[in-house]
Amino acid sequence: MEEQSFGSYKVVKKIGAGGMARVFLAVHKDIPNLKVVLKILSDPNLVERFKQEADKLALLDGHPNICQIKHFFNHGEDMVIAMEYIDGVTLDDKMKVSGKFPIPDAMKIVSEVLDILEFAHQKGIYHRDIKPSNIMIDNSGRVKIIDFGIAKAKTDPNLTTVGTACGTPAYMAPEQFVPNDETDYAKIDIYATGTTLYYMLTNQLPFKGDNEFVLRDAKLFTNPIKPRDANSEITKPLEEIILKSLKKDPQERYHSATEMKNALDHLRIKKETETELIRPSGKQPDPRPSSKLKWFIAAGVAIIAIIAIILLMQPSGKHEETQKPPPDTLKTDPTIKMDTVTTIAERPTGLVAISITPSGDIFFDNHLHTKGASFTSITSDTGWHSIRIQNHQAINKEIVDSIYLETNKANTKKYSFQMPQIATSANNSTTPQGSDISTIIIGSKPMGGAKIYIDGVFQEKRQTPNTFKLKPGRHDIRVVLPLENGDKIKDSTVFLSENDTFRVIFDFEN
Repeated sequence: MEEQSFGSYKVVKKIGAGGMARVFLAVHKDIPNLKVVLKILSDPNLVERFKQEADKLALLDGHPNICQIKHFFNHGEDMVIAMEYIDGVTLDDKMKVSGKFPIPDAMKIVSEVLDILEFAHQKGIYHRDIKPSNIMIDNSGRVKIIDFGIAKAKTDPNLTTVGTACGTPAYMAPEQFVPNDETDYAKIDIYATGTTLYYMLTNQLPFKGDNEFVLRDAKLFTNPIKPRDANSEITKPLEEIILKSLKKDPQERYHSATEMKNALDHLRIKKETETELIRPSGKQPDPRPSSKLKWFIAAGVAIIAIIAIILLMQPSGKHEETQKPPPDTLKTDPTIKMDTVTTIAERPTGLVAISITPSGDIFFDNHLHTKGASFTSITSDTGWHSIRIQNHQAINKEIVDSIYLETNKANTKKYSFQMPQIATSANNSTTPQGSDISTIIIGSKPMGGAKIYIDGVFQEKRQTPNTFKLKPGRHDIRVVLPLENGDKIKDSTVFLSENDTFRVIFDFEN
């Protein structure tokens, strides 16, 4: 067989093929130990999509758990992407050999997948084809996501016709079968990740069907098989996490990869703590004391005997004096031990300050703490705690999170509900009409990119600068600028007169 090469790379073997590309394992001609994976474009009509994949991989190059792009070039009429070679195995291949994953391992892997997806989502890129065959574990145990071939960015031109499905049907969300301009691909990645976790724990899929149309109808009109029916070792809280990620309505799923990761991590840490406190069955300690333990017991008995003899030799008056309780303890409840009181007083605690836009009912460790609040602070024991915020008037009716409190350390948590839109953009056909309508122009420095709230209502898909038509009177304006080290928030109250035009600029640079 004639040796095949592309550019500086010599093909070792073919390792796959799809509708978009052929895939080869190759080595560099001058550096034989440098292995790469070459993707050779199969369909010339997909040149633009192929370029996009290379561009997305370059944008995601900062994350060590995403398969890295090494080179992009033309070889004659062929277009080639040279990608990082991962020496490892996919989850799919591993399951074909070993079957379902142990629950702790599956939760840890999926937590890492969600962390990777959050990084991509923050860059405005969505994978759209998360499944076990696109997740690898390398030989060092690191989780890697591969194949961003059909990933979509917010700024992509519409290369997929609206209404055309793109993905793997068994892992696709219901809305992914007939996507539109409003489709939230972050929720689609969350659905696919939940399906992957389901499969890892049960070795079966939540919906069954012979083709994509049967699967689509099953996902649209029926409920998934409950994970605990397929694997009785799955706990109820873990089942609830999986089922929430598989909700038909995208708004009922986790609102971000981080939110789902926090729920999983909270459960993992709680489980690990319980495991440390409870010895697994079948591993009971040997009831016979060791030789060292026998020695320590004998020594302890001897010391106690010596102390007892010394006390008995003391004069009775002095002995009674030492037994007399201090004056401060005479009024203390005799049923309470003083060492218990000291332990409670010195128990380590941490603080969390919670702010909510516009407001919500705050549940801390599943107990109602404050109702209808926009701000509260909570002091509690150090360690992991759950936070749940509810606002039944919001589009996203519930927000679930977790937090680790450290001794004498204050934490802050900020949450925002998506409220039904009231104020509308000036270029929207539903803008209120009439002679008493006023105009407000909202901007920010640096220019653009800040989220807008009007009278506590999040203006979905509206960012600075933007123009709104509002009724005259008082209006509370909040602008939130997302930054890597935390959001910056600016508030202002404006009073609009009839037919008024008002401009407000929020300066984040000072």
